[in-house]
Amino acid sequence: MKIVHMADSHLGFSAYGRVDRWGRNLREEMVYQGFSKTVERIIDISPDAVVHAGDVFHHVRPRIRPLYVFQQNLEKLVDAGIPVVIISGNHDAPKSYAALSPFTLFEGMEGVRIAHQYRYEPFEVGDTTFHCIPFCLGPEDYLAEFRKMQERRAERSGGKDVLVMHGLVEALWDRRLRTVGEHQLKESFLKADLSYIALGHYHGQAQVAKNGWYSGSVEYFRFNEAKDEKGILLVDLESGEVRQIPVVDKYMIDLNPIDCTGLSSREVEGLIRSVCDDLGLKDKIVRLRLSEISREAYRSLSRRLLGELKAEALTLEILPEFSGDPVRYEMEPMESRDLPQEFRKFIEGEAAGDAIPAAIREDVIAYGTGLLARISEKRTAERFDAAQ
Repeated sequence: MKIVHMADSHLGFSAYGRVDRWGRNLREEMVYQGFSKTVERIIDISPDAVVHAGDVFHHVRPRIRPLYVFQQNLEKLVDAGIPVVIISGNHDAPKSYAALSPFTLFEGMEGVRIAHQYRYEPFEVGDTTFHCIPFCLGPEDYLAEFRKMQERRAERSGGKDVLVMHGLVEALWDRRLRTVGEHQLKESFLKADLSYIALGHYHGQAQVAKNGWYSGSVEYFRFNEAKDEKGILLVDLESGEVRQIPVVDKYMIDLNPIDCTGLSSREVEGLIRSVCDDLGLKDKIVRLRLSEISREAYRSLSRRLLGELKAEALTLEILPEFSGDPVRYEMEPMESRDLPQEFRKFIEGEAAGDAIPAAIREDVIAYGTGLLARISEKRTAERFDAAQ
């Protein structure tokens, strides 16, 4: 049996505020186009099954458009006779038992098996069992669900076994995305006697065991992914061969810094123009650092030139790195709905260092999280209304 392993589509992801003539976010549309292109590539390959290892959606409450794009492409796979196995990830799984999963809408769809209810579910496709452990509410829950898989395997004989999970294995924990619900997976889950282990969450393609891989995301979401080759994995369960298949062209570029030591603003402008012309900015996401530039030279850069260049690209970030300034740390863009939880973690960390008196800590948390929750709710409602 040959399967395609993919993950982390993040349908509904948007950024940069650039819109097309219909008012649709251009970055969001690129993600939809990439997902459709991936499905077309899978149909061309014609595997015996396709596995999506979590984070189909970027939000746990996706709007109508990402739901429609997902359904449309699922139907293409079903019509092509390709069975689909999906698990929920930390982005598209509700964080409480009371909330409904977006995957509820697709339950019972012919040819599609989805594990999304915080528990282990096995799915049979031919002689292969896909042992699916979706996002769980607590990191300790994974071990209990993993034991259920072991019990299921002990009851059957013959056939192939594929484990599908979403999370970051211990060896990659220093590369965590620091997103809500991000869980660490124990190395003991990477069992050698399984035919294959399909992992999601880490956006780079990486082999973490002889039989275990992250397929990575098809799209680029952060500049630390700019050097990655994005795509899907074609896995032969008989031979164990894993082939990396590119899907989208590289469009996120983190350029080498320009050394601006001793240069005037006009000289820096000439170098910026030359670098951008050589690259070609159209439909690209580009970051360019100006190393050791003087504050005077940076302030004197032509705003007209920079504006023209930024208009050519999907986005162009020009970052000055002034001599003697502290190192900038890249932060992942955060959704407004995640701010209350992040605020709580920040305040609790400050309180632990005695920066906030314990007597007022809970009042500060209650006021701050309540305020941020109201702001998030208002922004979400405005976006929902605008999208309709």
